[in-house]
Amino acid sequence: MWWRNSRLDRIEVNIERLAEISEATNRRIDRFVEVTAQQIEGLNARTERLEVGMERLQSGMEQLQSGMEQLQRAVEYLLSRDR
Repeated sequence: MWWRNSRLDRIEVNIERLAEISEATNRRIDRFVEVTAQQIEGLNARTERLEVGMERLQSGMEQLQSGMEQLQRAVEYLLSRDR
């Protein structure tokens, strides 16, 4: 009978160790999820800023294109007057 108690004690110790390992693993997973969520939030904010910047750049390019077209028409007009 003494060996059963000893065996049960070992099983109990192993269960406690597994519970500690499980708790530590869960804490690591929780921390990983938290850090990953923060990184995703940061990337989303950066993406939004880049999208706004791209829209502004596109608008600026369109304005530049329009200005270039106006300049070209003005140059063509002036050249046609000199003939």
